[in-house]
Amino acid sequence: MISLADDKLTEAREHALAEYPNECCGIVIGKPDHPENDQIFRCTNIQNQLHEQDPKTYVRDARTAYYIDPRELMRIMKQAQEQGLVIKLFYHSHPEHDAYFSDEDKRMALFDNEPTYPDARYLVISVYNREIRDQAFFEWKPESSSFEKVHL
Repeated sequence: MISLADDKLTEAREHALAEYPNECCGIVIGKPDHPENDQIFRCTNIQNQLHEQDPKTYVRDARTAYYIDPRELMRIMKQAQEQGLVIKLFYHSHPEHDAYFSDEDKRMALFDNEPTYPDARYLVISVYNREIRDQAFFEWKPESSSFEKVHL
């Protein structure tokens, strides 16, 4: 079970709509079982800049991929550590696609076939034609060595 403040879920969904037709990305930090103190960060998707600089390495643009600005990620991680909080959730949107954990999502969430953030959950928000169609949460399951859909 994922413990997440409703207003943070609403804000993530609003972020997905605001960034459409591009993918949004963000992070929620907080205490694992205390959603009342969750903090959400709307991160900058730098995928378009990466694609423009090196289209052979970064084949996709921000309509079908996201890449959180590493400086923002480091700042958020530092803030979480200073406040005794953890990264609870990474979220991003799938414009004109369903809410599933894609192969690209898996690749980005793993390092050496292990989760980079094993305790974090992932939220994928499906947006079609400027409307939220669906959302799905995923978490790492060590027994299957995969990210599996879970319920809020």
